[in-house]
Amino acid sequence: MDFKRHLEQQQLSEYTIKTHINKLKLYKEKYGNVGYDLDSILKNIDKEPTISTRKSLAGSISKYLQYKGKDTKKIADYIFKQTSDFQADKNKRTAETKHELPTLKNIKAELNTLYERQDYRSFIILFLMLNYQVRNKDLICLVVSSKRETNSTDNFIIVGKSQATYVRNDYKTAFKYGTKTNIIKNAKFMYAINQIGYVLKPNDNVDRIIKKATAGLGGITEGTIAKIVLSEHNTMNGLKKVSKNRGTDPVTLIESYNIT
Repeated sequence: MDFKRHLEQQQLSEYTIKTHINKLKLYKEKYGNVGYDLDSILKNIDKEPTISTRKSLAGSISKYLQYKGKDTKKIADYIFKQTSDFQADKNKRTAETKHELPTLKNIKAELNTLYERQDYRSFIILFLMLNYQVRNKDLICLVVSSKRETNSTDNFIIVGKSQATYVRNDYKTAFKYGTKTNIIKNAKFMYAINQIGYVLKPNDNVDRIIKKATAGLGGITEGTIAKIVLSEHNTMNGLKKVSKNRGTDPVTLIESYNIT
């Protein structure tokens, strides 16, 4: 499998695929073959004139090394640290946007409001988006009482006496990361999940239902919630946690959400 095919299997846009291929070509023209010596690679990337071009090139080289089956943690760390240099400029560019976006405290307050209103489906949706940064597709999910009622292709919440097991087989990057399982013991979640037989169905108007669930927060999307969580848990450990929950590599998170 060539690099382009590898990128296509990750369901990246044509523009993103083209960008990664062009960046790889640019690196080879300037510095020769990529190789596997990460210190040498990062030394070369550091020669780029701006932080923006360094981050972009590092992201593409990371994708290439992943294709080659190599560990890219050092590059992820490099990109994460590079973004700190953007802080002053980012504060100016995003001050107005941050003012308009809800905080984690706002989202948690809205969760309580939905629970008190007995809008249990909306409560479950917002709970899962907040705590596991899930995408819309992950919320197409049946509620069952036994593992025997599950299969290996769909999403389920298996409800026990004191905890629920959230199993995701069908999500955007399942082909890469496999089944994801989370144990949930939150008392309000346990009560709410017992009031519904499913979270969302495949034929539901998913966007409309999620906008209803987040109406009290301005109708924000799952992507915005993930960005808020990343912004308020702005550490490498926070990044890794969202990466694991969402099924997205850290480099992509840094590039997509422009966090520092």
